[in-house]
Amino acid sequence: MDSIISELYYGNIRPVEQMGRLTPEAKDILRRLYENEDKLEGSLNEQEKALLHAIQDDQLEAACIIQEKRFREAFTLGARLMAEMLVGGLPVS
Repeated sequence: MDSIISELYYGNIRPVEQMGRLTPEAKDILRRLYENEDKLEGSLNEQEKALLHAIQDDQLEAACIIQEKRFREAFTLGARLMAEMLVGGLPVS
């Protein structure tokens, strides 16, 4: 069996895909969000629509940056916990 690092490197483990699974509650919220965006967009002129799309693009980019930062922080914390456990800081069951 390959190491977890190799599995991650070669794409056999895809944490981002796991993060993408939504709960029914989250799906309902997204459905409402899209419905409200459609209603708002239908009431805007072309210049206002362009502004709305620019805002949405910026929100998505910011969310991606934040999500990547949170992933890195969680991965680092997990690695630190494992390292501490391996050097005897935590009891192993």
